[in-house]
Amino acid sequence: MNSEELEIGETAEIAPGVVVERRCFLKTVALAFGAIALPGMTKLASASEARLNYEEFLKEVIPVAKSLVGDTSLAGQHRYLLTLASYAVRMADVPVPEMRDSGQGAGRGTFIGGNPGGDPFNVLHWRMEPCSVIRPHPHTYGNVMTLGLEGEIRVENFEIIGVRDFDAKGTFKVRKTHSQVLTNGEVNLVNLERDYIHGFQASAKGGRGLDITTRIKPKRETPFLNMSKTPIEIEQGFTKRVGEYEDWASHDRLGAV
Repeated sequence: MNSEELEIGETAEIAPGVVVERRCFLKTVALAFGAIALPGMTKLASASEARLNYEEFLKEVIPVAKSLVGDTSLAGQHRYLLTLASYAVRMADVPVPEMRDSGQGAGRGTFIGGNPGGDPFNVLHWRMEPCSVIRPHPHTYGNVMTLGLEGEIRVENFEIIGVRDFDAKGTFKVRKTHSQVLTNGEVNLVNLERDYIHGFQASAKGGRGLDITTRIKPKRETPFLNMSKTPIEIEQGFTKRVGEYEDWASHDRLGAV
């Protein structure tokens, strides 16, 4: 008998002392992932369907986050943010803290507070009333994993075209890299090397969510980004606009990290 004649899971001795088992592809892949020495992977795989309360989330994710946060490269940040997201989407809900005006809105209706966070990140809890707006702004020193908790919020990400310069004066070009609707369990990632400008628009339902922020560079002031209302160029799916920074230093704002 050759191995192709076996049923899934069946074994046979094809030569003296040589025993083979026919495995399905998914089982083989699962075993391969089980051999990867990624911090927390074994626990995550075995409990991937389990829901977490907020305290359980912190207990499970903090040790893994500490082991990954030191790699601040593009790939390192992406791995870190995706790992945070893999735990965050398992949360059933998060206690709503006391909130105040975010200082980030184009008008009223945006609020922010903080949940007891961990190390190496802070947990900001925000709420947006129907049709409210959080103005686009770059993240200059901390990356962000945004998690939707309720409602519908459109989040858009942008990048500067060419050399990234957070001290740029005058106008410059930016391009949109993401546009998505955050609902319960959806995530958006801000990597300081990619997608580092974001802004929010609430639907008629409003919405609520978390920003899990991690400082990886020296803290500095964060400006708003003013953009032209119409694109200056649409090429191969990329929308490009003219933008310029507006000083944010005078705005009352809860620091991201």
